[in-house]
Amino acid sequence: MTPPKTPTSTPPMQLSLNTGGDELSLRAHLTPPVTPIGKPSGHDSLDQLEGGADASIVKQTITKPLRFIDDLKICRDADDIPIEFGRGVLSIVYKATSAPPAPPIGADTPPTSPAFSSRVLAAKIPLRRDARAALQAEALTLTRLNRTPGHDDHVIKFFGVEAATEALVMAAVPLDLSTYVEDQADLRKKNFSTATMFEPVMGMDSFSDLARKLIGGLAWLHNEAGLVHGDVKPLNILLRPIASDDCAHADADTGAFPYYPLYADFSSALDIPSDQEDINSKITDMYAVTVPFTAPEILKSLISGNVALSPASDVFSLAATLIACATGDMLLYPGDRRRRQLMACDGHQILEFTRNGANGARVSRNGLVEKLVKPAVVKDPSQRISAQDWVAFAAA
Repeated sequence: MTPPKTPTSTPPMQLSLNTGGDELSLRAHLTPPVTPIGKPSGHDSLDQLEGGADASIVKQTITKPLRFIDDLKICRDADDIPIEFGRGVLSIVYKATSAPPAPPIGADTPPTSPAFSSRVLAAKIPLRRDARAALQAEALTLTRLNRTPGHDDHVIKFFGVEAATEALVMAAVPLDLSTYVEDQADLRKKNFSTATMFEPVMGMDSFSDLARKLIGGLAWLHNEAGLVHGDVKPLNILLRPIASDDCAHADADTGAFPYYPLYADFSSALDIPSDQEDINSKITDMYAVTVPFTAPEILKSLISGNVALSPASDVFSLAATLIACATGDMLLYPGDRRRRQLMACDGHQILEFTRNGANGARVSRNGLVEKLVKPAVVKDPSQRISAQDWVAFAAA
């Protein structure tokens, strides 16, 4: 099948970026580690917002993030040290629990439900003063996403900002796509078989199902939520187990991917501007770059400090993510650091480069992985397949 060449109708968004001496050594605000998330609970504070659920209305009217009104408690280990889920340059993510706020003294209120008070959450807290603005912007983005129809199966569940700590509070789950894929790769090495050496490390059926889910999620972000993620990579995709009683998957093939892959960490996200909006207003001085998963046109523009972020750059990043999922190699490119950086700048050759790596046999020529990602990694961003067209292409 020849993939459609779909010009990107939306112009790229410019981002201001500070760079260090090395062309690819950034002093930009790097993305914090993935925020563990979990299956949504029925309790949240979405009803604090007014207005309908239409994405275009929400995009225009939301000016304040959700507020987390319950009592938040950071979990501690036996040595009274806060338990971390992960940390980065801007923020640290703690394991936390919550309970309804204590009633006023003398109030006639029933006791707190033990089941609710034990709910595990992820609390993303700024590490330094200049990180507050970034997390505030991410809170607004998460608020809008969680008001957009269809969000449950595509993005993390956001409960709001806790005022005392300025924490972004999300549901917690312990698994990200990077960890899952590396575990699958280790299993393949321990149980090597010539019968499966040309398949993705998680198996062909599971990989295909994961790819369809991820592509569908990206199309939702671009077309329903009107958002460019800006930092698509395995660490920013979290895996929520599909419940055994989930009717939508009751008759699913046993080879299907057993998780909902959810996009997380929107610290680099930008709204896709409408035709009426000035593209020059889409400026940010914060941008996360993970070289192997970053579109080559962005890597090549780092020195100028004006990065052309667009839906097409997300498409490339997801294609690179899918290649990593097939090979089990999170570095993607073979060789030392400098060589990998040079290869990443010629990312339109990513299939050839990864085929020369230790696990390149899993990206066989004219095989499933190549056919799926090839239209998403072409050199000219305007000629890359759109996420929406990619959905149909993957289904075929």
